[in-house]
Amino acid sequence: MKTLFILAFLCIGTFAQFSKSGQKEIVDFHNTLRSTIAKGKYVAKGTKKQAASNMLKIKWDANVAKSAQAFANKCPTGHSGAKGLGENMYWRWSSNAPKDLNEFGLRASKAWASEFEKYGWKTNKLDGALFDSGVGHATQMAWADTGSIGCGVKNCGKDKNKMYKVAVVCQYKVPGNFMGQDIYKSGTTCSACPSKTKCEKSTGLCFRSIAINVASMHLSAFQKTTAACPTTQIMIHIYEKCISGLVTKELDTA
Repeated sequence: MKTLFILAFLCIGTFAQFSKSGQKEIVDFHNTLRSTIAKGKYVAKGTKKQAASNMLKIKWDANVAKSAQAFANKCPTGHSGAKGLGENMYWRWSSNAPKDLNEFGLRASKAWASEFEKYGWKTNKLDGALFDSGVGHATQMAWADTGSIGCGVKNCGKDKNKMYKVAVVCQYKVPGNFMGQDIYKSGTTCSACPSKTKCEKSTGLCFRSIAINVASMHLSAFQKTTAACPTTQIMIHIYEKCISGLVTKELDTA
């Protein structure tokens, strides 16, 4: 079987193609990479990186995913230039028709992260030399201030060479890859977590914990507001945007 893939990066859909399990694979892979860096255990081409003091835990963002999917649906050959979003792209060609598009999210994530292993990571400040070395996808994945991701995937069918093409677009909020800025702050793990975040000790990542006072809402309103969210997420401390965004909006308008 003939297979070819191409990567592209940029600092900077109409409907979701990645299933919940596909989304989870993408998010988990990103957070595993970020956790390894945060704990000071990441080795890039023989060089052990210092721990990160401010690495955010990435979450799936449905709005960002909608943007990424809309662009992926166009079977793009270059970047979207979306304002306020970072963007990693991946294309894969194969002589066989793709069976499960979910697999390409993890494939893309692994390909992007492998840049650190292939090309190294000599400095924590993004400069021209580091960017030009070929690690631009990986640095976006590791950008400490990035807290949200959303991805889209599209089976583009056969190209002029009769090869099946799949396009993957992942967009990041806030964007990374700003020249002259640190990819993350070196220091004791979680010692510089941003405001309104807490340290998740098991991962070494900073996460946003939204405490919700259920008593401030009528029970019927709470149940109605959170009906679309998985019941396993309905706790005193709720970490998923699914709940926090909906309940916050409900409380604000009450």
